Amino acid sequence: MYRIFVINPGSSSLKVALFEDDKEIWSVTKRHDPEKIRSFPKVYDQIDFRMEAIDEVIAEKEVDFDKIDVIACRGGFCKPLESGTYSVNDALLDDLKYSRWGEHAANISPFCGKILSERYNKPVYYTDPVSVDEFMPESYITGHPDIRRICKVHALNHKAVARYAARELGKPYEECNFIVAHMGGGITVAAHRKGRMVDACSPAEEGPFCIDRPGQLPNLQLLKYIFSSGKSQEELYLELSTRGGIMAYTGMVDLIQIEDLAAGDKNIALLLDTMSYRISFYIMGYMAAFGGEPIDAVILTGGMAKSDWIVPAVTKRVGPFAKILIYKGEYEMEALAEGAARVMSGLEEAKVY
Repeated sequence: MYRIFVINPGSSSLKVALFEDDKEIWSVTKRHDPEKIRSFPKVYDQIDFRMEAIDEVIAEKEVDFDKIDVIACRGGFCKPLESGTYSVNDALLDDLKYSRWGEHAANISPFCGKILSERYNKPVYYTDPVSVDEFMPESYITGHPDIRRICKVHALNHKAVARYAARELGKPYEECNFIVAHMGGGITVAAHRKGRMVDACSPAEEGPFCIDRPGQLPNLQLLKYIFSSGKSQEELYLELSTRGGIMAYTGMVDLIQIEDLAAGDKNIALLLDTMSYRISFYIMGYMAAFGGEPIDAVILTGGMAKSDWIVPAVTKRVGPFAKILIYKGEYEMEALAEGAARVMSGLEEAKVY
């Protein structure tokens, strides 16, 4: 049995947990003041602030690191790499410090993990960061030679629920064909073919619209809008990355509230039905990624997998063509702990960044 200390900083929160192998012993979520977070020019500048919060949890829970075997942390926006569990090293930290592959709250996690590792003399690992890239060659190519598709998805939860589903079906993940729809603040749909995500839609680039992101938009209409809007590049970036989707129509981001209003508002109901249709559309489209091989299951996961509106609507469209498995919520903390445990037990060798 391995005792695993897990840390997962989010954009305005911190999750910390203690696991024994894959069993959660306790977990704590700390909320940060959004104004305080915005006061830091860069994510890297938050290290001391985030460590103070982690140390508070360590003190509150009276964590004895003599009884901890390994530290698991969230991976950040790093270079494209294969799925797996990686050691935190200087090459990774250097890329994250200068945000060479993108700025994200998760970038701070390996720095905090490294500090704890050196303080307590424990190994530290991260598993399946957002930059996991296992695309097949066809998945990169677009209709414009200067524009290439990228793979940036909720890889940690994607891989976790795919492994759970394989276990449920009694097969190794590497022998399964799944389409996974992670439906949260962003929606990512991916084709998992024999243990690899061979195609996927990045919520910042394409795919279904969701709560606050517009998804794929008509190219020429988008181009016309950009040149006629009078908005700066920064304003357009924010609008197209965090201020689109259902929020742009309603001003709301709480799905429960949106569903409640939809019961008496046909326009909001149409938005939810359209989002469900677009999710189904992408799920069905990714069936082409398996080269004619049968699909073991379609997996619905993320916060929206708890929805009594979205799940039945997607199931109605997709259910006649594939088995539907539902894993409500996210399994990030479990996935981080399980990745570290696989390395510690020798089931998997830690990869090097």
